[in-house]
Amino acid sequence: MKYYSLDLRRKIINVYETEPISQRKIAKRFCVALSFVQKLLKQYRQTQDISPQTHRCSGPLKLTPEHLVILAELIDKNRDATLEELCKLLHEKIGVTISRATMGRMTQRLNITPEKKTLFPSDKGSERVQNLRYEFWQQVNQLRVEDLIFIDESGVNLAMVRLYARSLKGSRALGPRPNRRGRNVSILGAISVKQVLASVNLLGSIDGITFEAFFIRKVVPVLWKGACVIMDNHGIHQGEEIQKAVKKAGARLIFLPPYSPDFSPIENFWSKVKSILRTLGARTYKGLSEAIKLAYEQVEEQDFWNWFTHCCYCTSSTGEML
Repeated sequence: MKYYSLDLRRKIINVYETEPISQRKIAKRFCVALSFVQKLLKQYRQTQDISPQTHRCSGPLKLTPEHLVILAELIDKNRDATLEELCKLLHEKIGVTISRATMGRMTQRLNITPEKKTLFPSDKGSERVQNLRYEFWQQVNQLRVEDLIFIDESGVNLAMVRLYARSLKGSRALGPRPNRRGRNVSILGAISVKQVLASVNLLGSIDGITFEAFFIRKVVPVLWKGACVIMDNHGIHQGEEIQKAVKKAGARLIFLPPYSPDFSPIENFWSKVKSILRTLGARTYKGLSEAIKLAYEQVEEQDFWNWFTHCCYCTSSTGEML
């Protein structure tokens, strides 16, 4: 373990004794942790000594390597259990009692840390959904990647800002957020492996009639014989007029299986568009409309190839199908 030098420790003590300054400001001035300043001052007050304290060697571990294997299995089966609950489960399993602090150290030894859950529908991994995903690939694996068209909608607003920033370690990354959010602006888009084929921006949400109008007026004119339109299975996408229009154009319509955004490259497209919009920071509806156009212009053809490849519709930038 690396210790702070005696010279630095003396400077901290000197500032503390000669200046009316808080411990927090001392830590900030010397670029050290507040906890270090607190411990150093406590040690100085109690012992008048500021040299680094050596730690006694700890005793043998209560848990053997075999116990750690069992603990790892318990954690895997009870991922959201608290440390206290893990202590109880371990005692019930092997009859060994350890403290909450020891359990915390053991989880660190196993390189297991608490993280915020990424939630997903419980039905996502079911046999029914997996069969639907398999059937979807059976339908598309013989199609040319150039014939695939993906359609989806997304939403933006006037308060979009970048969500990440840099700051000194241990301090918050602060940034302003616009007070005026405004109404949500819905974006409808259709992309191929080379470009954006159709797009429209609408103030407010999208219903079945709105989507049908977009599809008939914007998408149908750019369809070609042999094209395959792919959308998620949302109710507004399943209108009878839409299916008739696709058939009349000599194209076909396939719906994505449930819980399968990973099969849709347009999701990656929206991600890049929104990233650009956060950078541009439009604060009026007119400015937002212009920013969306500019975002589209910044998406290159290679991006589309990469997204289709990422979703496994081709194996490389040449567009070879899997």
